[in-house]
Amino acid sequence: MRQSNGNGQTRVIRPALSTNAIINPGKGWVLYGGPQRQPPDVLALGALGYQRYAWGRLEPDQGCYRWDVIDRDLAAWSAVGKPFAFGVMCASSHSREFWTSPKWVFDAGARYESFELKNPRRRTTGTEGTKLVPVFDDPVFLAKLKAFVAALAARYDGHPGLAFLDIRSYGNWGEGHMHPFGRPDIAEDKYLEHLALHREAFRKTLLMVCAQPRRYPLAMNWAVQNGIGIRRDGICGNSDGREGLLCYGRRPAVFELFGPYDMLKELGWWEGRKDADGNGHRLADCVETGKPSWCDLSRGGPSGLDMLTNERALVERLANRMGYHLVLSEARYPAVAAAGRPVGVELTWENRGVAPVYLAAQVRFALFRTDGSLADTCRAPTSRPADWQPDNAVPVRETLLFPCAGPGDYELAVGLCRTDSAAPTIRLGIDTPMHRLWHVLGPLHVTADGGRPFGLAKGRMRLPRNFNEPDSEIENLFSREADW
Repeated sequence: MRQSNGNGQTRVIRPALSTNAIINPGKGWVLYGGPQRQPPDVLALGALGYQRYAWGRLEPDQGCYRWDVIDRDLAAWSAVGKPFAFGVMCASSHSREFWTSPKWVFDAGARYESFELKNPRRRTTGTEGTKLVPVFDDPVFLAKLKAFVAALAARYDGHPGLAFLDIRSYGNWGEGHMHPFGRPDIAEDKYLEHLALHREAFRKTLLMVCAQPRRYPLAMNWAVQNGIGIRRDGICGNSDGREGLLCYGRRPAVFELFGPYDMLKELGWWEGRKDADGNGHRLADCVETGKPSWCDLSRGGPSGLDMLTNERALVERLANRMGYHLVLSEARYPAVAAAGRPVGVELTWENRGVAPVYLAAQVRFALFRTDGSLADTCRAPTSRPADWQPDNAVPVRETLLFPCAGPGDYELAVGLCRTDSAAPTIRLGIDTPMHRLWHVLGPLHVTADGGRPFGLAKGRMRLPRNFNEPDSEIENLFSREADW
């Protein structure tokens, strides 16, 4: 950390940038399966765990739910300090069991067809065998699905360990298409029913839907307008990530690679070499184009380790570049302040990620005693992370007040917190001494005598009422759907 004292009255802090991959909430690499299948290096870089379930596995009989299947995965990822996300599929060309959706749904009158998958073109196409293809707009099917989603939401909506839920009720793998089943797509109004029944049930947890802007442009617009994020499965293959821009600035986007790392390398797509169908895009370019907050690390597990081993520099760089990556590039504050009086601070913030901060976050400052104990904290109301756009410097002037800090020597520290917390949960991309997740900027001597605050003209200082209280505008913005 670089530090200078300026004229002796003002401390000027210019922290060095961190060279490490930083794991923060709301962004990063996604690992598939349980944490027990992840090699240690892969698990260390993962931001969250992910799984897809067949509806038939979770509700084998009507109203008989196997929530223990999901609960085990939630608990396993929570035990290693990471959130979890999942989706529930109604059809999958990779399923080795015919009844991906429950058999009892069709016994009740819902229509279905079957599809024989022979000699799949690629391993990502599916596995050989007979596959279930529900009639996705059948009224009986939709009624049973709606009841299941309502029960799912009653148990998991707003769960603190759940990062997001994929809407995967229509199409193969829930991706909103019928490849390789060769069946016609359902009408857009019927596809909207699938989205709406999820939106109606889940009011707190972030929802994601696979991008289908060509098939269902109105439905995609409806989804984004109603607070649903976009994911694109097929990155580096048949997508350069541009679909992520559908929700940019509103909700996060999620990427999934077209296939595992070794497959992308074998096809030349990893290097961006195009095939006859135009497939093939470099991952770094896709991230810059589509501005995702999350992307799978070659599904995690052994394949994730293969990608990490061969592409470590890229993986660590993109861990920071995906989503937000917040940096305090400069801080100016007085070397000496008076107890009980406001302290003026000048800050320069930067977002070096590709996307805004979609989490409800606030900046707080803290004073630590020389023994490392916390003396006091206060909110920095002018620093609003949600407003920090990528690749822009944001100068901010803050007026801080530490009413509990008496005369003495302290360390001034800064942290990014959720709006409902006074403790930091987000790490900045700077290299400083740390007290837990507080970034220490430097010493501050507090005296017993009065004096005007640093950086404000004498006689012109006016404090806003309750300026250390949560900002009502930000609180109102996120109160409708918890943190999203």
